[in-house]
Amino acid sequence: MDGPSGWFMKVPPPLHTVDPPGSPPPASILLEPYGYFSDRTNHTTARGLTRDGKNIVVTFCTATPPRASFFTLHSPDDTKCSAFADAPDAVCSDHHLLLLRIPICLEATQIYAINNHYFVYHAGGDGEQRLTPVPTPPGLTFAFPNSEVVLLRRRRRRDAFFLAALHRPTLCRQYTHEQFDLHLYSSETGEWSTKLMVSVDADDDDDSTSFRFSYASKAIVVGGELGTVGWVDLWHGILVCDILLDNPRLRFIPLPPPLVPRQLKGDPMFLRNIVVLEGYIKFFEMYNHTTGSASAQGWVAATKKMKISSIASGNSSSSSWEDDCAIKFSEIPVESLTFAQMLRLQPNLKQGTGTTRLTLKRLHAGYPALSLHDSDVVYIMHTPDPDEEDKALVIAVDMRNKALKGVADFGFGRPVGYGFTYLQTGISKHLSNCSSSSRDGILGAGEKEVPGEGVATAA
Repeated sequence: MDGPSGWFMKVPPPLHTVDPPGSPPPASILLEPYGYFSDRTNHTTARGLTRDGKNIVVTFCTATPPRASFFTLHSPDDTKCSAFADAPDAVCSDHHLLLLRIPICLEATQIYAINNHYFVYHAGGDGEQRLTPVPTPPGLTFAFPNSEVVLLRRRRRRDAFFLAALHRPTLCRQYTHEQFDLHLYSSETGEWSTKLMVSVDADDDDDSTSFRFSYASKAIVVGGELGTVGWVDLWHGILVCDILLDNPRLRFIPLPPPLVPRQLKGDPMFLRNIVVLEGYIKFFEMYNHTTGSASAQGWVAATKKMKISSIASGNSSSSSWEDDCAIKFSEIPVESLTFAQMLRLQPNLKQGTGTTRLTLKRLHAGYPALSLHDSDVVYIMHTPDPDEEDKALVIAVDMRNKALKGVADFGFGRPVGYGFTYLQTGISKHLSNCSSSSRDGILGAGEKEVPGEGVATAA
């Protein structure tokens, strides 16, 4: 639940250039997780009421990756935003739905569940977008971490949805490391239910070392008739659950072995990510060789994938992961002068020739995000100067063709890093045409580039 406060909330939203009229929306976007306070509106604007009758207005402004998209919040009843303890945040999404958390309380009290107002944003054209309030689970003291919550739309009922949160009460000594509470909300009943869950593997497998799950780094929607979702500990594995069953159970799927054997510690989102795409669960990992003979390689990365059908059949295991792509950043050239100027990278000495070339080897890289519409592309954050905590770039890398596809500024006066990166979402496909950045960063006729908002893409 750590998030922004104080001056962070006063940072104004960035100004985006406008797509030419009739341009299709991006197939997926990188959404800044924390919203801005602003009264701007467009065709995505939706209105709602909080539990205490406060009017709120939510608006999205989309940009084609590697640029980041964002959303804004405004309350006509509180133009000074004095009632908000933090900036609102985008929690998770599925299809045309996106869950928002809005802390309306005194500063530093947003850790308590009752002080957070949840809304599901329904995307739609022709004024159909709206905000649906979600009640707080009864008896819950502390708010769920965002990474424990997943949103699942009903396949045959467009506006119906489920919310599921897999939570291990940290202050309860009665729970073992295999036990969790599954909190499930149905928009059709308007009620929450809670069930004690035990990992099937931890219960049925005599080898207790096979189950390792510390905490959920993120949650994913696998989908299907049974409403399969997963909570991912990006160091260890996935807890999968069919939440539409009358008696859902947890199944544990180990992640692939690390690229380089080592102690797994720190924030896994800095080096790893996972998405569901085109019938597969796709896992990405990168690693930086900094010592020994391998240091000449610098950054390396790989993706592995698992068929969703193997999860449904119950036959998934660590051996179900298939090799997909593997790259060395030192093999990805930076041929564009514009890219080189934005990245501020030092050239590498080309072995045996005495000449130099510019590659991505010396990238200050982190926080990868696999594209939800291009299976070969990964977006990676680069900080040209690590001491400038509010300035970063997002680069788009085509792993299969080993090519740099685009570079864009990120940050806009806010800190970057843990918790302040981006949420991958496909909701952009369902948003009506609005003010956004130009497609692929290429300015259309009559458009002007906004100073300080650099963007460039490969031809």
